[in-house]
Amino acid sequence: MKVSFLDERDGLYIIMIEGKVKTIVKDSYSQLKYKTYNGNRIFYDFGDGLKIQETYDNRIFNCYIGEAVINIRNGKKIAEYIIDENKSGYELFVKEHYLEQHRTELLDKIIATYNDRVVKVKDGYVVDDIFKVDNKGTSYCKSGVVKLPSAKHGNWKFLCTVAQGNIRKMSIDSEVGLLELDTTCMTILAKIGFFCNPNIHDDVFMNQLPQKIKKLLVEQDKVKGGNLI
Repeated sequence: MKVSFLDERDGLYIIMIEGKVKTIVKDSYSQLKYKTYNGNRIFYDFGDGLKIQETYDNRIFNCYIGEAVINIRNGKKIAEYIIDENKSGYELFVKEHYLEQHRTELLDKIIATYNDRVVKVKDGYVVDDIFKVDNKGTSYCKSGVVKLPSAKHGNWKFLCTVAQGNIRKMSIDSEVGLLELDTTCMTILAKIGFFCNPNIHDDVFMNQLPQKIKKLLVEQDKVKGGNLI
């Protein structure tokens, strides 16, 4: 495929490709695509299992880390890593996308340690059929109803809670290597941990709860000897 650059103006390239004049965005992707690869699909190998393969759609890439393949739609950023030969930056970038795409799957592995106390639902996690933390880290409690037959049903009331204490960094092993969990993951885990052991002496927390739930937590705390777990 033959590409000729005819002009450059206002953030645009004017090129001729296969006898046709086209106007394209002037950015790192266009430079790499049309100057280095002559309009063909972009392929690049950093080595050590880190490869890049453009799909048949412009600016959409299959990014490889070993056997794992992550689909990324950020052609400009991918092109910058190739132009700069930035192998470590590319690896970190792809791992961040992997975490974003597989967050629920990775969290489920950790939350499984809570056994039946934490139930996965479509939009998050339900604790003891009383509290819920959604996939963005926002928390809720059952609206005046306790112990419905299924955590998938019932009305939920927004609950203003702040992840307690210092949230330590946590990593988990995955098919792309060791991944450091992001802030959203850590917030979800911290709130689930708090709801599994709620502080009934926290007035800001307790004053938001319906009376039935407050009463239940106080009674459970007495049974547990002042340490609800």
